[in-house]
Amino acid sequence: MGRLQRREILKLGLSFLGSLELSQLPQKIAAENSPRKRALLVGISNYRDKRWPQLAGAVNDVKIQEMLLIHRFGFAPQEIRLLVNEEATRDNILKSLEKHLISWAQPSDVVVFHFSGHGSQVWDTQQIFPSGRVSTLVPFDALLPAGYPYQGGKVNDITGHTLWLLMRAINTENITFVFDSCYSGGARKGNLVVRSRPGDLELIRSDNSNIKLLASDAETEYQKKLLTQLQMTDEDLKKGRQKGVPKGILLAAAKPEQAAIDATFADTAAGLFTYNLSRYLWQHFQGEPTSIIIDNITTTTQLMLQEYFPNAGILQEPEVNIQEGSKSNTQPLYFSPQQPQTAAEAVITKVQGSQVEVFLGGVNPLSLEAFGQGSILTVVDTGEQVEIETRQGFFAQGRLRKNQSTIIPGTILQEYSRAIPNDLTLRLGLGRDLEAAKPYLEAMSRVQVVSVDDSQAHYLFARITPEYAQQLENLPLGQKPIEGSIALFTSAGDLLPDSAGIQGETLVDAVARLSPKIKSLLAARLVKLTLNTNSTRLRVAAAMETVAGSQLVAESFTLRQSAPLSLSQQREVRGLTNQGGKIPLCTEIKFIIQSQETFPLYLCVLLISVGGELSVLAPSQGNEDFLKIAPQESIYIPDLNRGDKYRFRIRGTPGWAEVLILTSTKPLTKAVALLKTLAAQRGEATRGTPVDLSQPDEVIFDLLDDLDGNSRGGKVVTNGVCQVNTQQIAAMSISFQVVEQV
Repeated sequence: MGRLQRREILKLGLSFLGSLELSQLPQKIAAENSPRKRALLVGISNYRDKRWPQLAGAVNDVKIQEMLLIHRFGFAPQEIRLLVNEEATRDNILKSLEKHLISWAQPSDVVVFHFSGHGSQVWDTQQIFPSGRVSTLVPFDALLPAGYPYQGGKVNDITGHTLWLLMRAINTENITFVFDSCYSGGARKGNLVVRSRPGDLELIRSDNSNIKLLASDAETEYQKKLLTQLQMTDEDLKKGRQKGVPKGILLAAAKPEQAAIDATFADTAAGLFTYNLSRYLWQHFQGEPTSIIIDNITTTTQLMLQEYFPNAGILQEPEVNIQEGSKSNTQPLYFSPQQPQTAAEAVITKVQGSQVEVFLGGVNPLSLEAFGQGSILTVVDTGEQVEIETRQGFFAQGRLRKNQSTIIPGTILQEYSRAIPNDLTLRLGLGRDLEAAKPYLEAMSRVQVVSVDDSQAHYLFARITPEYAQQLENLPLGQKPIEGSIALFTSAGDLLPDSAGIQGETLVDAVARLSPKIKSLLAARLVKLTLNTNSTRLRVAAAMETVAGSQLVAESFTLRQSAPLSLSQQREVRGLTNQGGKIPLCTEIKFIIQSQETFPLYLCVLLISVGGELSVLAPSQGNEDFLKIAPQESIYIPDLNRGDKYRFRIRGTPGWAEVLILTSTKPLTKAVALLKTLAAQRGEATRGTPVDLSQPDEVIFDLLDDLDGNSRGGKVVTNGVCQVNTQQIAAMSISFQVVEQV
């Protein structure tokens, strides 16, 4: 879908609303005795002022939020107002807050205001905070002064002081403001954008240290009007602001001085915070307090940022703001219980005969490409299935396989099987001065060369610029890459460890040197599309443990089918996640995989190193036939009793590594056969050790063939895709950070 233009989003909205008018939601979410609920959702991707980076996902955010509020929190569609792009002027936002929320709200009502777009800062004439500045939201029509950044002036932003007063004016305590923006200094990071427009802090004051960026006169007058209406003084505002929000709760995408990231997943852009928040709430329904939800969102967000920024360590930690002494963060999010209380990947938004439209709100952003043609979703409790035929962004079109007439809009769907396209490629963005490398790169199987500016590039093939080399000087990278050398970068422009070459290297030599790493990146991309921890029906738990002291450092476990006890719960260890702690180099570790099923499971464990190389930890060379987990059994990897002859010590370069654990109800026949062939080529001396893959894509394609055959059970649903069935396959991941020895 990419960027949704205003006409497109209105078309989607109208078709969706039209379908709802024909029928009632199945679970009668909007019960007559429930609190009244209203929301104002603002998203600005395309700003009038083109001097700072435009956004790709802010308008998509409001659609994500709208679907969430309707289908998980019982908001009526007609009670949600959207302002997108040119509609989201300063006047329209303020008038909509007044008319749609403030004039309407009564005690016990539920109110939500969501803003996705750029944030900024202006000089605060009231000097409420030590920095001397106040944060702002940037409307569509907020223009920077003509001489910026060398000249100051006034901007048409909406300041945090005004937002505080508006929040105070809403006549209910059940208020949630959500800001997917930041004010840490706007920038483009590779193909990602930080949602911050430059402000007062970024002024260049070399000639005049007194120049400032200020709020507009209209903003100042508007604040005075609000203070009069609320019978407050400037001093009241100052004291109130220093105590936090006046009521309810404010969710911010990032802490001060951190980045709120606008990213593209598959073909679809969104705010990292909004997408992660929405997906979490589609997958979890236990009525957790807001503080717990945000803690979990923070972990997920950081895990994703590690892939974008393996070296730079960019942080985005969402935070909860409440009034001093308040307990609002102990309440359910949006001050509303979630209904229906069922984890879900999707919801039906439109029905026309056997054809349906589906919104994929609960799908992992990194797996979105696997929910196109051939993927199958199941209607909860009925067994009816929807087969997806096409997908555009978060919306998909499909057909009912049994054509039951009882299916109506609002019906919740869970994943049955995903479909990984057989022709999936790795998209490499090519540096502008490296065009001559294009034919050499495209000669590699399943590699597609695109522009370095393409937002859908997975990695970048480019040179280390003088500016970037200077940035690397401040990072603990050991041997520093050489300026001008050819290397691989993430889509965010962060150097992939161990990928930089030598000065003067030819393009042919650079491609040859990086070819194995590119193949590993392709293989890792393919196998990561199988990850289904939240949706698989198999009961499996896994953890990473230090050999010395037997300390658990990270874990993963499936959630959907009578969720198993995690290994940390069994040992009464608290606070463990699938985001491992810092593991010093040379630390010896092992992995525990536990089946809580009543039938055997077959196992494969893959390691993605800090540098992106792929290795098979299990089955190890020469012991391929041993990797079957008996019912209710736990096994260790490596395990000398099973024929492994190695100890797994953390080696190599500091950075983030990942372990992928795949279990299947049926043997992984093709993958094991290929591993045996590779093992024979390496010789008997390496028996019982991990298999480092020189051609990792070959093994992964055979592994996917195994998963596909095990998923289909001999029945072809759709040609050209690999099916991964939640009844037959469990695929999990554990990440950990490798650091220098203390």
